[in-house]
Amino acid sequence: MIQRVNGSLAVSRALGDYEYKNVEGRGPCEQLVSPEPEVFVKDRDEENDEFLVLACDGVWDVMTNEDLCDFVRSRLAITDDLEAITNQVIDTCLYKGSRDNMSIVLVTFPAAPLPSAEAIQRENELESTIERRITELLNQAQGDNNPAPPLEFSQVLHTLSEDDIVGLPPGGGLSAKRHFIEDVYKKLCPNLADSEAEHN
Repeated sequence: MIQRVNGSLAVSRALGDYEYKNVEGRGPCEQLVSPEPEVFVKDRDEENDEFLVLACDGVWDVMTNEDLCDFVRSRLAITDDLEAITNQVIDTCLYKGSRDNMSIVLVTFPAAPLPSAEAIQRENELESTIERRITELLNQAQGDNNPAPPLEFSQVLHTLSEDDIVGLPPGGGLSAKRHFIEDVYKKLCPNLADSEAEHN
C-alpha cells in the first residue's frame, strides 16, 4: 500500500501540483514534493526473475507488492495472455475499491510461470464450486413455499464473502472472481440482473 502526501498526492511529479512546491527560500528538490527521481540499479537474476510490473497508484492503493506478485504469478499459471492478466488485475483492483486512475504494464522474463494443466483444473474446479454455491443460494431463496423474490446480486456477493471458499486466487481473493460471479448471476437471474443494471 502507498502513502500519500497530505492524504492526497501519491506520487512526486516534475510538472504541476504547484501547491506542494511554493515554500519560499527552498529549491525545487527541497519542497514537499520533489521532482528529483529516485534511481537504483538491481542486477538481473536470470534464473529466478519471473516478471516486472509497472503500475500506478490506483493499483497500489488496494494491493501490496506481495499481493500483486502472488496474483500475477497465479494467473500466469493459467494463461499466457498477458493482456487478459492485466485486465484481471485492473478489474480486481476496481472491485477491491480503488477509486484512482489505474494502469499497468506487465513484462515477463524467461523464468516466468507457464500455464499448467493442474492450475487450469484447479481454476475450473473453483469456478464450478462458486457456480454451485450461487445456484444453491438462489434455490434456497426461492423454495416451493417461499414467496420471497430472488436474491439480489449484492446479497449473493455478501454471502459468498462470508463463505470459506478454498482456492481463491492469492492476492485477489473473491474480488478476483467478481466478474465470473456476475456472469453466473446474469445467467441464472437474467431479469433481475437487467433490473439491477437499470438502477445502477
